[in-house]
Amino acid sequence: MKKLATFVALIALACCLTLSPASPGASAQVQGSRVALSAAEQRTASAFEKRVRDYVDMRERLEDRLPKLSKDAKPEEIARHKAAFQGVVRSARAGAKQGDIFTPEAMAFIRATIRDEFKGRERKELREEVLVEAENKAVPARVNFPYPETQELLDMPPTLLLRLPQLPKQVKYRFVRNNLFLVDRENGLILDIMPEVFPAAEARAEVKAKPASPSGDTLPAGPAAKPAAVNPALTLTLPNKDDSVHFLVVGDTGTGSRQQYELARLMVSYRQAFPYDFALMLGDNLYSGESPADYKKKFEDAYKPLMDQGVKFYATLGNHDESNQRFYEKFNMNGEEYFNFKKGNVSFYCLNSNYMDKKQLTWFEEKLKADTSQWKVAFFHHPPYSSGGKHGSETSLREVVEPLFVKYGVNVVLAGHEHFYERIKPQKGVYYFISGAGGKLRKGDVQKGSPLTAKAYDRDMSFMLLEITKDEMHFQVISRTGETVDSGVLPNQRRVSAFN
Repeated sequence: MKKLATFVALIALACCLTLSPASPGASAQVQGSRVALSAAEQRTASAFEKRVRDYVDMRERLEDRLPKLSKDAKPEEIARHKAAFQGVVRSARAGAKQGDIFTPEAMAFIRATIRDEFKGRERKELREEVLVEAENKAVPARVNFPYPETQELLDMPPTLLLRLPQLPKQVKYRFVRNNLFLVDRENGLILDIMPEVFPAAEARAEVKAKPASPSGDTLPAGPAAKPAAVNPALTLTLPNKDDSVHFLVVGDTGTGSRQQYELARLMVSYRQAFPYDFALMLGDNLYSGESPADYKKKFEDAYKPLMDQGVKFYATLGNHDESNQRFYEKFNMNGEEYFNFKKGNVSFYCLNSNYMDKKQLTWFEEKLKADTSQWKVAFFHHPPYSSGGKHGSETSLREVVEPLFVKYGVNVVLAGHEHFYERIKPQKGVYYFISGAGGKLRKGDVQKGSPLTAKAYDRDMSFMLLEITKDEMHFQVISRTGETVDSGVLPNQRRVSAFN
């Protein structure tokens, strides 16, 4: 969410949301701020959760009758499974109508929770984000129909997710302008719709108040960039040691544009000088459609030379990405929206910042507790800190994840979403980077004079090369024309002995 200010409290739902002392929500900043629900509110929340579970039980029985989708599926398999799954569930719910799950009592309870969470400036900023987001104006509000895959799914503020009734993993909440949707994660069906999250008068006022502005997401028309020189003409600032961890980082790639392909060719050229083994993708992997043809044009063809050389891509989900991407074999998500893997002395944590619910936060904390790696790197889509004019810092996300970064010694956080590069000045001992210009550019979007910025580049597309040794992390940022726009070395600030 756009620059949401730090919220003063997280209020857990009694019974279903009681947080243990070790859970993220029980940090010092929110201890003692819980408000007990009345008996009537508890009954309303429990009844809502039961209706959701009834749907999940039904859709699980139907899915069991379909061919199982593997954790390394091809795009064609993902598309066939989704279409078949949609068909059987829609048929079983042929009589479904608005209000079956969002009953009047449930809507009143949830509206009160949302309005209590967002007050004053925070409420205004939330309304601006969910009511006026240009890419969501045409979403049809029809129960038991698919959510259009070409439409952006706005991220849910984590602090709000911790207060709403908790959903099983198969179902998610989504804001769409002045509505709250319940959407099936895998088949994409809209299960129910709660209208008028904010009063209609407020919605109309916000739409009139905020003028439309160009997205700035494309490079100006012009001749293609000249192909980058290949080794030995490349300029490499990294030490390129045999025993270090080498990798590439790029975000917001999935356009299939000429510029994306030009940047990809430069990645191939640089691999001749710096033989990285894997790449981290920071979300928005496929814009405006996820058909087999989209996977091919926006990912497979662009990065085929790298994959042919054995480079392994690890993807995280952005706000333009469907959950089913987690099954795609070449994204190496192993069927999970968040996961952990290790390379050498570095542990990597892929998080889903679109939907940072209690289950994910608990998983993340438990993994970090047991992790003795010398380096810990978290990567996800939305930046906790940003100097972008379009989006800016995701403060609601930061409120729930940053205490874990600090407590458990996360060294580096990598994010996309903003279509530029930015290196943030260290915050609470953590290094933050934004690399979201792999397929789109928001030219001139970095706010000049921002106190957060150590270095930024928003004049062209870019990617990052990183090398981690025992004691240092070296980085080099390269533009589409082959220019090194930032580079440096950072010490390991989170040695195990320092925080044991």
